Amino acid sequence: MKRAVSPLRLFPVLCLGLLTPACGLFAAGASRTVVPSPSGASAAATPHAEDKAPGELRKVGDFSVHRFSGTYQKAPLTMTEEVVAKEDGLWVIDYTFEEQSGTTKLRVRFDPRTDSVVRAATLDGTKETAVQTAFFEKMIDRTSFAADGNDGQIASSHGTCLVGPSELECETKTYSVRVGEQMAKLSVSRSASVPNGDVAGDITAADGTVIYRSELVEMGNGESPKLGVASR
Repeated sequence: MKRAVSPLRLFPVLCLGLLTPACGLFAAGASRTVVPSPSGASAAATPHAEDKAPGELRKVGDFSVHRFSGTYQKAPLTMTEEVVAKEDGLWVIDYTFEEQSGTTKLRVRFDPRTDSVVRAATLDGTKETAVQTAFFEKMIDRTSFAADGNDGQIASSHGTCLVGPSELECETKTYSVRVGEQMAKLSVSRSASVPNGDVAGDITAADGTVIYRSELVEMGNGESPKLGVASR
């Protein structure tokens, strides 16, 4: 069985089973996940945030930008998420997927109690055209990569990470993983300066080839910019 490395939830092999907010942006050693909750949950954590459902941590205006690259797909992909409204009790979140072949924009509605997808639509200006939720799930699947095995942690270090122009204190943990017949390394970087902690992660082959990489490029709130982001 393949082990999932999910882009929207990053934490190492210590998280087993289905991913949860406590498990962070990547989860080597976890089971393949359902559609992960968007990183629009970028509201500052409260002392009891761990007791709240992921959907309860969001705020209108929250946004994040992740870039995905590596040999696992033909060209880099950038995904932007923005919480645009709460409508009839549902979170409305816009996703923009940008790549060389073009741009896909989706508007997805989530149930805040379960953080599950209720419905999805393509977005053309303000026009919404309903699509199956499986279409959204397929786009999200393109931001993830499944390693075939995880042999455990091999290193840990402290240093700095860049998110836009902001330099953050980060902890990076490295794991030995297997991709097909080859050995590789999974590195996961987390920072206390980022809600949920997730900053970056990559899987690199023994010859230095980057198989999979995910980077948090920007995040913040339209009214209260956070990390290297101007007001939008």
